[in-house]
Amino acid sequence: MNPQEIAEAISQLKQEGKVLHFGVSNFTPSQMDMTMTAFKVEFNQLEVSVLQLDPFHNGSLDKCIQHNIRPMAWGPLGSGKLYSNETDERNIRVLAVANLLSEKYNCSADQILLAFLFKHPSKIIPVIGSTKIERLTSAYDATKINIEREEWFMLWRASKGHEIP
Repeated sequence: MNPQEIAEAISQLKQEGKVLHFGVSNFTPSQMDMTMTAFKVEFNQLEVSVLQLDPFHNGSLDKCIQHNIRPMAWGPLGSGKLYSNETDERNIRVLAVANLLSEKYNCSADQILLAFLFKHPSKIIPVIGSTKIERLTSAYDATKINIEREEWFMLWRASKGHEIP
């Protein structure tokens, strides 16, 4: 990709009122660096969830914090993997912790998994793949849940299957 060509197209679209904000999807930290030589990126949509932890340690979320880019999480509840294979040991561990915390906070396990994302300082915006008002309301209500740091790490450990070194 040529960042200068993209910058010209974005500039024109913004001048025409067709684009208010610009974001990218699944860009690596190095792709973000290259892109930002030509224009401001406001969002990076990444696969991130308690089952997809790569953006937490591959520099993607660090880059978002560094440049005030809002990460948008696609598949924020594990892309359906948590509930599609209930015999998977990792799923069992994660759901056990999420269910334990859901009792404490009087909410659903899904809300705990969203609260896990909201806790990160990059200000992750989950993309909820639903048009059902009750699921959207539930996701919104998850913004009010402030899990403790140790609880965040309980979910992390459950996902990884080992203690944090």
